[in-house]
Amino acid sequence: MLELLVPRRCLACVAIGAIPFCPDCADELEPDGTLHRLGPRTATVGAFAYAAQLSTAIKAVKTEGLREGADALARLLDLPNGHPVTWVPAPSRRKRRRGLDLPERLAGPTAIRLLTRIGRPPEQPDLGAAERLTAQQGTFAATQRVTGPIILVDDVRATGATMLAAAEALLDAGASRVLGVTLAASGGPPSVGRRRRRRPRRRRPTAGSGPTSSPPRGRTAGRS
Repeated sequence: MLELLVPRRCLACVAIGAIPFCPDCADELEPDGTLHRLGPRTATVGAFAYAAQLSTAIKAVKTEGLREGADALARLLDLPNGHPVTWVPAPSRRKRRRGLDLPERLAGPTAIRLLTRIGRPPEQPDLGAAERLTAQQGTFAATQRVTGPIILVDDVRATGATMLAAAEALLDAGASRVLGVTLAASGGPPSVGRRRRRRPRRRRPTAGSGPTSSPPRGRTAGRS
């Protein structure tokens, strides 16, 4: 009866059918699965690219507080077994507004709450990659001592700043290493883990000197 009154709809195109995605939208998902080093003893991997149907679905779940949709998206994650699982907690004001914490739902019913938010960093869409990293530092604290590897779940990874800050709190609490798992990853390797390649500087010509060139091969300089 409930299915007749409120039919299940695809989270991307809202077509009546399977949840989280209809067959057509499911075919458009872009698997990722690339492991990136995020920091000391910290790595991160995204299940899918943050694009098209998946981005639409995640936004719909968050803005509309779709708990069934959140649980359906959680089934897309294949979390490693044998290690404690926790999640990156959303700010309390955001959780109250949405009615759910998507990373918590993605982590599953057996996940353990190991982190809490402290401080109030600025909204990330207004910041650049370097500013995000600085703003997120020190914004998480562990709720208890931990040991061994920890699986840390979040919904979307952009620069990796939030994941890194949360992982550092777990490492400080005793974790041997942290694997950050996100449902979606945006833009390839995390910006905070990249190292910019410095281009060699070109020497500026001194005053009065003109451009120089090497003699052609097979000829000796000074001969005509």
